[in-house]
Amino acid sequence: MPLVEIQNLQLDLTVEAGRVRVLDGVDLRIEQGTVHALVGESGSGKSLTAMSLARLLPVGFAQRAGGRVFVDGRDIFALETAGLRELRGGVVSYVFQEPATALNPVMRVGDQILESLRLHQPERATRTEVVAWLQRVGIPAPEVRARQYPQELSGGMQQRVMIAMALAPRPRLLVADEPTTALDVTIQAQILDLLMGLRRELGMTILLITHNLGVVAEIADDLSVMYAGQVVETGPAARVLKDPAHPYTQALLASVPRLGSGHRFLATIPGAVPPAGKPPTGCRFHPRCPVAAPVCGVDVPLPRALGGGRVVRCPFAGGDLVAGRGAT
Repeated sequence: MPLVEIQNLQLDLTVEAGRVRVLDGVDLRIEQGTVHALVGESGSGKSLTAMSLARLLPVGFAQRAGGRVFVDGRDIFALETAGLRELRGGVVSYVFQEPATALNPVMRVGDQILESLRLHQPERATRTEVVAWLQRVGIPAPEVRARQYPQELSGGMQQRVMIAMALAPRPRLLVADEPTTALDVTIQAQILDLLMGLRRELGMTILLITHNLGVVAEIADDLSVMYAGQVVETGPAARVLKDPAHPYTQALLASVPRLGSGHRFLATIPGAVPPAGKPPTGCRFHPRCPVAAPVCGVDVPLPRALGGGRVVRCPFAGGDLVAGRGAT
């Protein structure tokens, strides 16, 4: 049984203009003990999907319009307050990309980790345990740092505190939402190495949201690509990166800078992700697709299996259209 299974999730947000559909038929399966990467342009729905795993989106602002989400065998939309409290932190923990805004500025960092332990591991909620976690995530002089406030720490240290707070309750799943975006390259590598080391030590599962396909190639077991509120391709990361089936995945990979390419201009994807609630007819990527045929603007593509654990939302993937039979 997978640790996470999302089935046809549909999610609406309430904005000034009314309700808009931001996730429309999301299917996602995360196997236990794996690193599953979720990629796509900003506005694709990656963070909304991740926050839906623990129902973190504000009630009244976000409303499920359909679909089901199972985490560790639990239907999360059937959970009451006590079940949600146990799920959040105890089963699913989050590390966000801006630790300075995620940490409480008026609480010492040690107290914030201690609070997480008190909620989910009260028998281990001690100052000694807090210091041990700060040391485990590579923070020097952990006894001193535990007494400091977030704003007294560097960005890299703040992110390490976030990781310690997320992992101290020993969750089954860690959602790392662009955890290194605000950090310099050297610190990024250190944080990723830290996460991978703790993953092996604790035997946990990671959902990694990232724009960095180089990171995906290095650490991910599985890869899902999102576009305009839908998963358009999913499968083993190595196979998807080596032989992408969906034109959007192909375009993302073509946009990655490569060493030794000289002064060749980078490939780009024309246009932009459609606004939330206003997808084009037919395939949502067809206005930007270099190989789109007239039928792509009419028919809505459904997910189809390609074999080997791969699923793609393009009826022509691997066939004539992707090979170049586009409209002219």
